[in-house]
Amino acid sequence: MKDTDKFIRAYHDFKESVDFAKSGFLPDLDNLVWMLLMGIPSVPADDDPSERAPMAAVDQRISILKAVFVEVNRDQEDEFIDRGLLKYDQAGKMAKIMLKNTKPEQHPIVIEREAPAP
Repeated sequence: MKDTDKFIRAYHDFKESVDFAKSGFLPDLDNLVWMLLMGIPSVPADDDPSERAPMAAVDQRISILKAVFVEVNRDQEDEFIDRGLLKYDQAGKMAKIMLKNTKPEQHPIVIEREAPAP
């Protein structure tokens, strides 16, 4: 499966877990950073053993979270959406700083996953 297909599947898997009836809430910065570092949502970079994978995983998570935030809040004012997207950007920067300041073996993004079915 191509990486783009895996990413799209990860997006849809996460989107299905979101309650679209609850809108109008800005994300909490601390919770976002925690989610990014804990590997929520699952993304294709989680399966990459390379040294740059944790940073790529943060970028992929941010992309998915931002897209779902916009969908959930599609009826909100643009200013609200912009404030929310800024929080996601800030959380991504903070998570990357934390990852850069730790040794790879200390990265919190160490998730054992089952191998995908053929």
